[in-house]
Amino acid sequence: MKLGGFGRIADYEKIQAAGFDFAELDVPEIEALPEEEFQILCDKIRKTGFPVLTGARALPIADPWFFTDRFSMDEYKNYLEHACRRANMIGMKCIIIGNGKARLLTDETSISKESRFIDFMRMFAEIAEKNHLEVILEPLGPKYSNYINTLPEAVRVIKEIGMPNVFAMADLRHMVWAKETLEDIVTYADYIHHIHVDYPLSWPERPFPDTEDDYDYTDFLNAVRKSGYQGTITVEADIPEDWNEAHEKAMAVLKDVLNK
Repeated sequence: MKLGGFGRIADYEKIQAAGFDFAELDVPEIEALPEEEFQILCDKIRKTGFPVLTGARALPIADPWFFTDRFSMDEYKNYLEHACRRANMIGMKCIIIGNGKARLLTDETSISKESRFIDFMRMFAEIAEKNHLEVILEPLGPKYSNYINTLPEAVRVIKEIGMPNVFAMADLRHMVWAKETLEDIVTYADYIHHIHVDYPLSWPERPFPDTEDDYDYTDFLNAVRKSGYQGTITVEADIPEDWNEAHEKAMAVLKDVLNK
């Protein structure tokens, strides 16, 4: 299993130096780079050989959108084509769509408009597939969204989407806040193509996991091991002051599933 560190473009070299296997970077930040700066990033990744395997936050939206009158299928089509093309150029393998506020159900009638989210995801998946990318649908806990909170809910939507490159992910924080059983990692192992972890009990702060935490990671680690999962896992936490220390703490917690 490969361990990633989440950060901004400015953190790329720090993530590498700390000892992570790959970086997870913000997709809207990469998409918005002027061409010259994007080429500098491409050259840096090529030169160092340190991969950017996963992209976070697929869309640059921080307000309700999918279930509002402002929604338009075409509004972000050009953005997605540009973002996916760039993601492929730097070697990404998947883009995560969390964007909890964007997919907020704004009233009791919102769920009747679910087909627009399904259609949008099909369009996203088609664009991603042309760029050799997977789309990862992230279940989010109730503090972050009120739509698709658990793995069973994500899998239901993925089946509706019906595209071969759309998968789910398990995020410890969101499973804890949604009171979801960690056994769902085992039950839905075939759909899980990425994992996020941090210290899950604080909010909105997201510290790196630590063996001294007042949270027992044993059940999570056992579920991951039992599932047979061997893909990517990212510590998606607040940017640490000391990347080296943060990496050491995360390694101490996750060592049994990382096989290192």
